[in-house]
Amino acid sequence: MKKIIVVFLILLSFNSIAQTKYQEDFDYLWTMIHNYYAYFDQKQTNWSEVKEIYQKEVAKVTEDSQFIRIVENTIYELYDAHAGINRNLKSSFRLIPTSTDAWIQIKNNKYYIADIRSGFEIEKTGLKVGAELLRINNRKIEDLVKVVLPKSFKNPKNEVKEFFANLWFAGKHNEERDILVLENGKEKQYHLNKPKASKEENEILSSRIIENNIGYVKINNSLGNNEVIKAFPKKVDEFRDTKAIIVDLRDTPSGGNTEVAKSIMGKFISETIPYQMHERVGLEREFGIKRSWIELLTPLKKPYKKPVIVLVGRWTGSVGEAIAQGFDNIKSATVVGTEMAKLLGAIQCDKLPNTKINVCFPVEKLFHVNGTPREKFIPEICTKTNEETYKKAIQILNE
Repeated sequence: MKKIIVVFLILLSFNSIAQTKYQEDFDYLWTMIHNYYAYFDQKQTNWSEVKEIYQKEVAKVTEDSQFIRIVENTIYELYDAHAGINRNLKSSFRLIPTSTDAWIQIKNNKYYIADIRSGFEIEKTGLKVGAELLRINNRKIEDLVKVVLPKSFKNPKNEVKEFFANLWFAGKHNEERDILVLENGKEKQYHLNKPKASKEENEILSSRIIENNIGYVKINNSLGNNEVIKAFPKKVDEFRDTKAIIVDLRDTPSGGNTEVAKSIMGKFISETIPYQMHERVGLEREFGIKRSWIELLTPLKKPYKKPVIVLVGRWTGSVGEAIAQGFDNIKSATVVGTEMAKLLGAIQCDKLPNTKINVCFPVEKLFHVNGTPREKFIPEICTKTNEETYKKAIQILNE
């Protein structure tokens, strides 16, 4: 009898230790974010509670599609648009801000269209900034938000609700959108296809000379394309006889790299200057020693010394935001626009060992050289909408 009990205890112990590939990957995911995520101090998230909640769900998983949904929901507990994975289901939400065509904000517990993306088909529908959002696909926006709110904490702040309202407005990959809004006291219905540009931009840059000899260069969401490193300085050289240059970053939601960023800013300085400050939070968490440093910006040949206006907006994200705050430290530059996408920090990616799902999330905090967190940076000249931003830039240069 004693031998049977011993064998049973050994088998029980073995079964408690053995894990499915999904359980192993979830533990890897949770631990990785626990150790290196840079912004827990700004979140309501209870990451320990996240582990308890989703471990129970992972134990029931039998196929990849179920696990993908759990990974999505786990990461949504951070309500961080700069954290995500490289796989999705047809019923997954589209990415924000990359795949959004309007921006939703809360005011007095109501949801409003705060801005509309320039150059997207949504502009043709007639939907107006300032309209109150009531329903999406016949469901109240308040109810939709409640369905997807994080489970690890209660009493979410407005920033949490806004994150999920924007997810719902962006919609799911397998759904079109019917929205009901309140405009001038009257309810109005709009049918929206998936967010799509009115005209596909095949070039990494768009440029022209506009009124009163002003050079205009628009970055077409190409801050991760190294061809910009040569193309942008060349275009600035072509505009050397203009009275000013406008650099339009209002359509740069999808990140990029530092080399491209420096190829843009470097054409407008004559000496090396500070660019941005970094702070590696995970190292302090692990060793108790803070690691931080200042990144420098080096001038390129034949710098443009006349005024430069930099346009930003809700679809200026990540590296675009870094460029904006870098230009704020350049004497000849003025940043004009609305609040930006507020994507947090610098991301790092790693694959889960079994399912090979690639997970990306911010591991470094980034700051303006004056100490302002990048996500809190406000343009020198503030505007209310994307449309107003361009008009304001022209006004400034023609005064």
